[in-house]
Amino acid sequence: MHLEKVPIKGILRTNERPKIYTHKDFYHFFIVSVEDVENAQLRSIPIDFLVGNNFVVTVHDGDVNYLQEFTHKNTSETYIGELDAESFVATMLDLHIASYFRVLEKIEKAVDIMDERILKKNLEDEEFIKQMVKLRNEVSKLRRWFMPHRDIFYSLSRPDFKQIADTDSYNNFQQLNEHFESCVDSIESSRDTVLSLFNLYTTKTSHRINNTMRRLTFITAIVGGAGVIAGIFGMNFEENFFKNANAFWVVLGAMILLALGATIISLKKRWI
Repeated sequence: MHLEKVPIKGILRTNERPKIYTHKDFYHFFIVSVEDVENAQLRSIPIDFLVGNNFVVTVHDGDVNYLQEFTHKNTSETYIGELDAESFVATMLDLHIASYFRVLEKIEKAVDIMDERILKKNLEDEEFIKQMVKLRNEVSKLRRWFMPHRDIFYSLSRPDFKQIADTDSYNNFQQLNEHFESCVDSIESSRDTVLSLFNLYTTKTSHRINNTMRRLTFITAIVGGAGVIAGIFGMNFEENFFKNANAFWVVLGAMILLALGATIISLKKRWI
């Protein structure tokens, strides 16, 4: 294998948007895969591909999990060496898309856990906001890293891309386009799902506040009713009832009965 005019500077620029370039004897493209690392942090993995007649060269910093898994899984298989360069690239790009689906699955699982926690117990505002910010940042990263790959997948599946169109792998790249769009939809769906956590939390908070306000209103009504009774019997009228030694206990008992009666009725009607 002899390569001329290899874009070394382009390979070293790993902070650029994913692009594809065609050269005389090969084509070169750059992708950004994703992996979960320790502490559930996301790590972007820039990978350059140099593809020509029966060769594929990948350039990346450190190991890439899905490449390692593919290599170890198929060490004993003989058909891997029978794949042409385009079929092998299509396989690698499919695994690249799968790396995003793997992270999306973990995000969806985290969202389900948050759903359960919100419904089962009252989360502190700071804890909820911290988790929301983390999940939203992860989805935003996935969206920011994955969406620019559209140029690459569209280019590889176009009939005018000669290196692919002239091979038997053209249909594979058409299917990759569908997988790409499916992953885009999944990322957008995950974004909406994460945002729905906020709606669920605000609904739960509103429900909790409404219950508190109902209880406070009930207490106010009871205290107010007792105050009315106390006010009536506190007026300066010369009546024999007020001179009765047991009048205080009768009035107090009336207040207690009023409170108990109102409580029983409210519980039956589920006002409190």
